[in-house]
Amino acid sequence: MAHFEYISRNKLELKDGYRHATLGDVPEPVVYGVQGKLKEHYGVPADAPPMTATLDHIVAAVGG
Repeated sequence: MAHFEYISRNKLELKDGYRHATLGDVPEPVVYGVQGKLKEHYGVPADAPPMTATLDHIVAAVGG
């Protein structure tokens, strides 16, 4: 079996209350926020735009 090593290089920045994640070599950051019931849980105003949550990415990665 061949040896394989991968190092994930990421950068997180907080801008305007949202987390911006630069993931590896992908030039555009992913902007994380909350949506659905997470808004209520974290006290985010209902009229705030829905944003992808880190939980959404975790679930999609495991499913995928």
